[in-house]
Amino acid sequence: MAVGHSGTPVSMAFHELIGQSAARAFLQRALVTGRLPASLLFTGPSGVGKRQFALSLAQALNCPEAPDTGCGICATCQRIAQGEHPDVKLIVPDGAHIRIGQVREAIRFATDLPYEGRRRVVIFERADTFNTAAANAFLKTLEEPPAHAQLILISARPDALPATIRSRCPVVRFALLSPEEVERCLERYARRPPADQRLLARLAQGRPGTVTGLDLEVYRQQRRALLELLTLLGQGNAIPRLLKAAQYFGKLERPDFEFALDILASLVRDLVCLKVAPAAAETSRSLEDRLVHSDVQPKLAELADLFPLERLHQTLNRFEAIRRDLDRNINRVLALEAALLELSARP
Repeated sequence: MAVGHSGTPVSMAFHELIGQSAARAFLQRALVTGRLPASLLFTGPSGVGKRQFALSLAQALNCPEAPDTGCGICATCQRIAQGEHPDVKLIVPDGAHIRIGQVREAIRFATDLPYEGRRRVVIFERADTFNTAAANAFLKTLEEPPAHAQLILISARPDALPATIRSRCPVVRFALLSPEEVERCLERYARRPPADQRLLARLAQGRPGTVTGLDLEVYRQQRRALLELLTLLGQGNAIPRLLKAAQYFGKLERPDFEFALDILASLVRDLVCLKVAPAAAETSRSLEDRLVHSDVQPKLAELADLFPLERLHQTLNRFEAIRRDLDRNINRVLALEAALLELSARP
């Protein structure tokens, strides 16, 4: 759900949601005409508002003040936003998977009549993590959903869902937000000093939900360490430091590893941007707009001179492969060592 800078859940009616005009129009039209499919699959990148839309849909289905739209301010809407309404249930993975016990509980919940609202709503976060037993147990409910139930599956990786589930859920697609929409989201959820706000907007890359709770002090410390590492790699004499860094980052918990990998990848992308931007045709302002880390552009310009463009592209491909293979429990230390060794090789 959306949260404010203080961590307090934010309740929003459909008309208050930012971006995703196509998804919002489809859902509102289906609500008004009474043709909302009993099961829906919300797909799109993480952090673009899928969960907030699911909660707003639950509000619209149960709000006593503004049926089919939701007012966002009544006690019902507030309790749905805060995860406290008896007729709305959010299922999140138990560890790496949504398990059969969770699905059976969700089925019982959906089958029971609403306690005080009009519809029972079950929202599955990261639905692509259904294990095989859970997916099989859920199929009959998808085929014959209770008339009073609304099932919403959320996934940034819909191809990882079994085809039998995908085929039974009409898809609602969500896209990256525009820079202007990202700024509006951050103003609403994460009011901070202008310099911090600018950095957050660039880091979001169209996904404001990924940065609203970001500790920028920690982020800048991590970025500073990775800039130092890139400097040593560019000088080509950092094999011991490289191996030590790969050991340190590779053994972090997965969320912390992904955090560091994302920073490193965004720094390398900025180096690519600096190398391919034609100096004569690119104004300093338009180049700054293209950089994620424009606040450290002078340092990035120094680093860009140390690496061949082709090697930077190869490194980005390696980082992407590491991220793809995380679910296969790859050896993160060895994978990161290989990527950094390739980047540090002398021309």
